Amino acid sequence: MKKTVYITAFGLLSGMLSAQNLTDGLRYSMEDIGGTARFRAMSGAFNSLGGDMSAIALNPAGSSIFTRSEMTLSLQGTNAKNEVGKQATLSSDFLLNQFGVAFPIAIAEEGWKNVAFAFNYQKANNFEVNDLTYNQQTNGANLGDYFLHFANGIRQENLFLNNYEYNQRAHRWIARSQGGLGSLYSRMGNAPDPFRYRNAILGYTAGLIAPSGVASEIEETATEEAGKAILRANQYKKNITSGTTTLRKIEQYSEGGVNKYNFNFAARYDFLSFGLNLNSHSVDYHMVTKHYEQYPDNTESSIRSAYFQNELRTVGSGFSLQLGAIAEVATGVRIGLTYTSPTWYTLQDELSQSLSATTLSNGTYFANPNVVAVYEKYSFRTPGAWTVGASWVWNKQLILSADYMYRGFGNMRFTSDDLLSENAIVQNSLGDTNALRFGAEYRLPMSKTNHLFLRGGGRYEQSPYKTDYKPISRLKSLSAGVGVSFSGVRVDLSYDITRRYYQPQLYETVLTDTPMVKNTTHNILLSFSMKL
Repeated sequence: MKKTVYITAFGLLSGMLSAQNLTDGLRYSMEDIGGTARFRAMSGAFNSLGGDMSAIALNPAGSSIFTRSEMTLSLQGTNAKNEVGKQATLSSDFLLNQFGVAFPIAIAEEGWKNVAFAFNYQKANNFEVNDLTYNQQTNGANLGDYFLHFANGIRQENLFLNNYEYNQRAHRWIARSQGGLGSLYSRMGNAPDPFRYRNAILGYTAGLIAPSGVASEIEETATEEAGKAILRANQYKKNITSGTTTLRKIEQYSEGGVNKYNFNFAARYDFLSFGLNLNSHSVDYHMVTKHYEQYPDNTESSIRSAYFQNELRTVGSGFSLQLGAIAEVATGVRIGLTYTSPTWYTLQDELSQSLSATTLSNGTYFANPNVVAVYEKYSFRTPGAWTVGASWVWNKQLILSADYMYRGFGNMRFTSDDLLSENAIVQNSLGDTNALRFGAEYRLPMSKTNHLFLRGGGRYEQSPYKTDYKPISRLKSLSAGVGVSFSGVRVDLSYDITRRYYQPQLYETVLTDTPMVKNTTHNILLSFSMKL
C-alpha cells in the first residue's frame, strides 16, 4: 500500500515531469464545445440563438428564449486515434456529457416579457481519450543522461539509504539504516528542490548512475578521510554507454476531465435579453506515463533495460462568470454578445514514481519508494473570452448561424508566488486566438406537432501559440445531425469529427524530443429533451 506524504514545495511537470507550466495551464484553459446533440450538430454556433441548454453555457441570455420549462440529458460516445507516423493508439469512452433544466417565467406581453432560471452541467474537457503509445530508436540521450542531470552537484551522502558514522574509538565506519528508500524519498520533500533530489535518488538506487572516482559504499575499515571523501562526492557517471542505440517505448494513459456547472439567470425586455452565469468547475486529471528503454548487448555497460513510471493526479476547483445579451434587431435576425471571465483555479498535484533496471548478470534493481507525494496547492487563472454571434431564423423553418470567439491566451497567469516566473514564458509563447463556428438547421414538418430536423456545421480554432514552433496546431471540425420532435419530446443525434496535431514533450530537460502526433476524434451524441 502506498503511503502518502504531504510536502510544501513545487516540482512536478506538465505532461508528467517538470514544474507546473503553461502546458498545465493550457490543459484546463482549452475547453471542448461539449453540450447537447443539437448544439454539437451545429458546431456550437449558438451565441445569438439561445433556446438550448448548451447555448446557455455559451451565452447566459439564451435561457430567456425558452417559452416553456425544459429538461435535456445527453449521452456521448467518443473514439479517438492518436498517430505517430504509422503507429496508432485507439481509445474510447462513453459518458453522461450534459444535463440541464430551464424554468422560464412569463411576466407580460410587452416590456419585461419574462425571466428565466436554469442549471446546466456539461463535460468541458474529457481526458479519457488522450491515450498515446509509440516506439522510437535513438542514439541520443537516454534515461541514464536524464538521472545524471539531476544527480550532479548533490552530495552522495544525500543519496545513501544508510547513515554512515565514523567511530573514533574503534577507528571504523558504522552504517545505520535510515528507514529504506520510501523514508528517504519522503524526507527529500524538505529539500531545496524535491523533484531534483527525488529523481537523483531513483537513478542512484536503481543503478543507472554511480559516483565518479569514488566507491558507492564505505567499508568499515576505510580511513576517516577516505570515508568523508565518499560522502562528499557530488559528481556522477551514467552506467549506460554513451552513443548506444536505444530502443524506446512510451505509453501514456489518461483519465478524468473538467466538469462545468452553470447557474443561470436571464431576463427579456422587449427585443433585448440579458443573462448571467455563475460557473463552478471541478478538475480530476490522472495521467500514467510508462517509459521503457532497451540497450544492446555489445556495449561495455552491464545494464540492458530500464523502466521508469510516473503517475500524476491533479484535483481542484475553479470559478468563473459570464455576462451575455441577445438582441432581435429585425424579424428573425438576432445578434449575441458574451463576455466570459477568466476561470480562477486552485489545484493540487499528487505524484508517485518508480524505476527499475535490468543488468546482464545481477538481475533487476528496483527503486520503488511506494510513496504518493502530495504537493502544495497552486493557483492560476485562464484567459477570458469574448464571443459575438449572428443568426437568421426564417419562418421557424430554417436557421443559419455564425459565431466568432476571441481569446488571449497570453493573459493566462499563475498567481502562486512560487510560479510567477512562469508568466514570462506564457507571455512569450502564447498569443491571441480567433475561432469561428458555423451552423444550420432545417425543420421539416411531419404533422402539426411532429417535426424532423436536419443539421450541419463546422468550426475552426487557431493554435494558442504565437511562436513559429507550435506544439499545438489549429483545430478543424465538421458536424452533422438529425432530430425528431413529438408531443413535447425531442430526440437529437449528432456526429462530429475533429482533427488537430500536437507535439507532447514528456520531460522538461534532457529528454526533450517531441513526436508529431495526429489526433482524430469522433463523437456521437444522443440527447433527450422534454417540455415540463
